[in-house]
Amino acid sequence: MCDPVRVRCTTVESGGRESFVLRRSGEQLRIDTPTVFHRTVWTPEQARELRDALTALLGQLTTGGGSR
Repeated sequence: MCDPVRVRCTTVESGGRESFVLRRSGEQLRIDTPTVFHRTVWTPEQARELRDALTALLGQLTTGGGSR
């Protein structure tokens, strides 16, 4: 398993700053979130589909979008 990457976020439940933790294990990606739905395993194809959907939605925002 690779070293985890933490991404800061704010949750409605806690009202405070939390972190998503992203990990890669073999051919799967895991996203641990601070919410009740805290354990999700992603195949590479599912992760790409999520990325594409988020990128498309971000592009529709008035503040723009795009990718890094």
